[in-house]
Amino acid sequence: MRVSDRAIVLQAIRHGDRKYIVKLFTEKNGLVTALANAGKSPGAKVRTATLLPLTLLNCELVIKQNKELHQLNETSCYFISSAFGDAIAKLSIAQFLNELLIKTIREQSPNEALFNLTETCIRFLHDAEANFINLHLYFMLELCRHLGFEPQNNFSSARPYFDCREGIFTDYPLSFPLGLNKEESQLFSHCLSNSLLQIKLSNAQRRQLLDILLAYFKLHVSGFQELKSLEVLQLVMG
Repeated sequence: MRVSDRAIVLQAIRHGDRKYIVKLFTEKNGLVTALANAGKSPGAKVRTATLLPLTLLNCELVIKQNKELHQLNETSCYFISSAFGDAIAKLSIAQFLNELLIKTIREQSPNEALFNLTETCIRFLHDAEANFINLHLYFMLELCRHLGFEPQNNFSSARPYFDCREGIFTDYPLSFPLGLNKEESQLFSHCLSNSLLQIKLSNAQRRQLLDILLAYFKLHVSGFQELKSLEVLQLVMG
C-alpha cells in the first residue's frame, strides 16, 4: 500500500552502495523500518542528505502488510535543522534525543501526539537562542507521559519520598534506583510542578535530575540500555 506521510529520521544504515535501511518515526504509521535507494544527485528521489538523524520529512512509502521491512520511495525535507552543527550544546542535546527515541519507541501503531511533541522539540532546539539547556530533561518527562509511565506529583510532608517503581511519592524511603531520598524527591517534585524549559537549575541539579530520569526509564522500559550520547552530553553540560 502506497502512503504519503510525515516522518522523523531516527537512523539510516548503509546497506550496499546506494541502499540504506532507514528507521523512521512517522505521523500516521508509527515506527517504520524501510529500505531506500538513495543518491546525492539533485534528481534522486531519496537524497542521502535527507536521511540524517532528526530530519523532518515528507515521504512516500510502500507499506507491506505483515512485513517488517517496507520501502521508502521519495523524500523531501519540510524543515531543515542546520543549526545543530554550529552549537555543540544543541548538537549534544539533539544526539541524546535521537538515541533516546531509538531506544524507547517500539510500537508500530501511530502516536500522533508523540510525533507532534518530538517535532516541536526539534524545531524549538533549532530556533531557540536561550532556555534550551533543559530541553532533554523536559523531553524525557513528556516522553514518560506518552509512553504510559508518567510520574505523579503527590509530594507532601507526609509523602516526601519518590518511589521510582510506582511513579508516586510515598511515606517510606527506598534505595536508589528504586527510590529517591528526601533531597532528590524534593528536586524531582519541583521539576514536576514547573516547566523545565523555564526553571533555573545548577549544573549539579541538572545532572542529578538526568540520573533520576535515566534510572526511572530503566525501570519502566524493558531492555533500556545505556545511551552512548550520555557521556558527551554530561561533558558539555558540565
